[in-house]
Amino acid sequence: MGPYESYIDKHQSTSHGIYRANVREMHEDYINPQENGSHYDCDYVELANGQFGMVAAAKKPFSFNASVYTQEELERAAHNFELEESDSTVLCLDYALNGIGSNSCGPVVTDKYRFDDIKFDFAISIIPFVK
Repeated sequence: MGPYESYIDKHQSTSHGIYRANVREMHEDYINPQENGSHYDCDYVELANGQFGMVAAAKKPFSFNASVYTQEELERAAHNFELEESDSTVLCLDYALNGIGSNSCGPVVTDKYRFDDIKFDFAISIIPFVK
């Protein structure tokens, strides 16, 4: 879903469609660096650099995040100015994520938006291509 970031409990302002964006444009600058820019309920995602690319697709909807930062870098940094952009694209493909909630200024994530599955079946295909 797009064109903005979306999560299981934060997607009402997004819609299904085909969107195009630069990876740097997908980053959301929060006051404290944290996971961001995920796209919930996707069927596929395509990344390309002009000459080469890849498609990730699954039968079940998934979430993806494309970033110039790793999740570990976002967790380590206390301030945005501490982040250093990578020369590579970091792609995260997730079967499911917890909802966002608003625990920093309100309630924790409600049970219906928690991902507590212990077992699940998920397959994703990654297909490289040359333009």
